[in-house]
Amino acid sequence: MNEKKIIQEYLEDCRQRLSPLTVRNHKSTLKAFKEFLGDVNIIYSTKIDIRRFLNDLKSRNRSRSTIEGRLSSLKSFFKYVKTYYDIETVILDDIDIMDYPKSRWEGYGTDALTRREIRALIEAPDNIRDTLIISILYYCGLRADEITGLKIEDFDMKNRTIKIIGKGNKPRIVPYSKKLDRIIELWLKKERRSYVSEDGPYFFPSKHGKKMTTSAVYRIVHKNAKKAGIQEIVGWRGDGSPIYKVHTHILRHSYATHAVEDGVPLNHVQEYMGHSNIMTTLRYTGKSGIFQSYYKKFKGV
Repeated sequence: MNEKKIIQEYLEDCRQRLSPLTVRNHKSTLKAFKEFLGDVNIIYSTKIDIRRFLNDLKSRNRSRSTIEGRLSSLKSFFKYVKTYYDIETVILDDIDIMDYPKSRWEGYGTDALTRREIRALIEAPDNIRDTLIISILYYCGLRADEITGLKIEDFDMKNRTIKIIGKGNKPRIVPYSKKLDRIIELWLKKERRSYVSEDGPYFFPSKHGKKMTTSAVYRIVHKNAKKAGIQEIVGWRGDGSPIYKVHTHILRHSYATHAVEDGVPLNHVQEYMGHSNIMTTLRYTGKSGIFQSYYKKFKGV
């Protein structure tokens, strides 16, 4: 059985259905597993092979969430092979992720920021672009890759809503606060023109008119968190890289937490964030028409 061909076909199938981030995770898992197996064909690997692979990840201090992601990717691949190639593959349903307890540092860097910290972060930048990026991440609860894909046409400034294309290319509409009106106007009418030589569709363009990269968004948040005096290292990953307290996703956590604290119904927050399962929203908040509750209740900072 042509292992390489099947993997390529599987990844192409994933590209047509899943978000780029999910595809990268599946590809990364298969690459890591293949390197671990050596000459063994992935398709004919055994449960022992997979158990050893996961154990190796744990021995190198990889987080339980990383191990869980690797296991999920392998399950997806073997299900595809069995369904579309009629090959009996290993069954992984009885491998329990709870067998891999969390490391001491896991969970750090996931608590919502205080409103004072959010305010300091928003006030830290010395340019409109960075202020607006941080503000939209917080006030709309967006993911980093969602903000880079925003186009000017996605903004309905009359009704204060933005059209978002989220995970799995699922569209949703999110409201934004009137506190962003002035800075959006300044960005579009003044500063945005200095970032691109020719006009393009993206709300936050790169210098070449293409969309900004997610890594650029990460750097903006990190740089301004340091400037605001709220950045700190809260732990270390297995590869030796630091875990920072302030990152793009913590703004999404903070948005959800503060919105629920302000009285926005949980199911509304779920829809704004694009969660298919309300339990995901509960993990973000830590608390057990559709836009009106946002406009009336969400105070922000």
